[in-house]
Amino acid sequence: MTANLSTTPNIPLTDDEITHLEALLASPIFSKQAMGLDEIQGFLCAVISGPELITPAQWMPAVLGNPKYESAAQEAEVNSFLMRFYGEIVADLIAGEAVGMLLHRDDGAAEDDFDYETWCQAYLDGVDFSPTPWDEAGEEDEINELLFPISLLAGEIEAKALKQIKSRDMADLMIECREDLPLLAVDIYKYFLSLRTRPPLVKIVSDKKPPKKLH
Repeated sequence: MTANLSTTPNIPLTDDEITHLEALLASPIFSKQAMGLDEIQGFLCAVISGPELITPAQWMPAVLGNPKYESAAQEAEVNSFLMRFYGEIVADLIAGEAVGMLLHRDDGAAEDDFDYETWCQAYLDGVDFSPTPWDEAGEEDEINELLFPISLLAGEIEAKALKQIKSRDMADLMIECREDLPLLAVDIYKYFLSLRTRPPLVKIVSDKKPPKKLH
């Protein structure tokens, strides 16, 4: 293991701090290299949940790119905000609580028409970021089943694989996947946590000689 999640600071960002951080990430400092906060949340959910723990030093460049900070204080502020955001996700997953998802909604869109696709694509990017391939760390069929709703919402399922699903059924399935997503993230975390904490197999070798055969 490379980090201790239980010691990650957990001081949730306020609404004003979230707004400020989003503005910073979209500013020229990051030259359009940084992920949006919704993408960072999806990405980090996967990074935290995977088969091995990944340090902030590893994932932070992936979400921020190569920023040109105006001062050391500004860099410290961004890093502090991100670590608190990371800590809040860690706390939700450890507690088994539904992740409080940050999702964008386009101007003029319906009240419940949130952008799940971007969040889920970022989650799958986090899956790919793992040094250990997920399907090698656990049962491939189980992992594919867990990731199916996220892959569907991300638009990553090939159309030919969905041909047999009727339009009305597909609409219902998409709604179900969206509703299940916050707790699905917790289920995936628990799945790999159980693998990481499973006691290793020990081979027991006996030094006793086999009994002699009686003739």
